[in-house]
Amino acid sequence: MPFNKRESFRINLQIPLSAKFKIIGIENKATDTKYTKISIKDISAGGVRMHTPLDLPVNMNLLLEFTFQLFSQEMKVLGTITRKNILQSTLYEYGIKFSIADLTLENQLTRQLQLLSTRLRNTNILTSCSFCSEEELAEIYSNYPLT
Repeated sequence: MPFNKRESFRINLQIPLSAKFKIIGIENKATDTKYTKISIKDISAGGVRMHTPLDLPVNMNLLLEFTFQLFSQEMKVLGTITRKNILQSTLYEYGIKFSIADLTLENQLTRQLQLLSTRLRNTNILTSCSFCSEEELAEIYSNYPLT
């Protein structure tokens, strides 16, 4: 069995979190793009598995900024692409590793995710978190059947 590199507990989400991301660095040079909506399929303090219709290059050393809401608090986290899977010609799955330099932010994210894990035992969605609406799911998965 291969070694699992994941260091943080991971929450698999029945209903994805709605988030947005933008590219803020390419090949160690600052840039700024518009935000794009994504769905977060699972999350840990170390990173996320996300779906998007965007075909991102994995070999350009992209630095990404992610924004999502946990318990009415906006979380902004930087990350880089670690893997890419093509699910369909218009839908891609990416593994993202967070790059959190601020220990306070990392501890806050860890606490929020522990609380999320506990609360999701009784329900699939919480209004204080940015779970995807049906409209957002339709937008992201417009050409991909949800099963």
